[in-house]
Amino acid sequence: MTAEAQPEPADTPTGKPRPQRRWFQFTGQREFVVVTIVWLAVTAMLAAWALWPAPSFDPAIWNDESHARHGARLTLADDIVRRELLSGMSRAQVISLLGKPPPTSYFADWDLVYWLGPERGFISIDSEWLVVRFDAREQVSEYCIAQD
Repeated sequence: MTAEAQPEPADTPTGKPRPQRRWFQFTGQREFVVVTIVWLAVTAMLAAWALWPAPSFDPAIWNDESHARHGARLTLADDIVRRELLSGMSRAQVISLLGKPPPTSYFADWDLVYWLGPERGFISIDSEWLVVRFDAREQVSEYCIAQD
């Protein structure tokens, strides 16, 4: 028994194949303009975010309590960590630069603990802290930004 190949049914009543549909098909000039504007806006926002300079550490802003309450220390601490400003400093130099931290029960295994502000993100439940540890010579051995 041999099977004969049967012709495939026509896609349309006229026998012409249906055009393939794309996942997105422009139906007019208005849609093209809207998509172009959205694409340009997203591109501009990404470029601004990538090229916007990060703030540099400023001791005056760090030590101003009004700025600290509004989270300015968060970006300043990012700069401290990124540029490794505390590496090799003595305890006295760190306290001279950042001020004496208020006493806290958080992060008891670290030597100096600075409150930076509420954690970044959509829902800020915890806080972010700059924590510093010294070695036996009282030189900075480790520091980072931590969350409680």
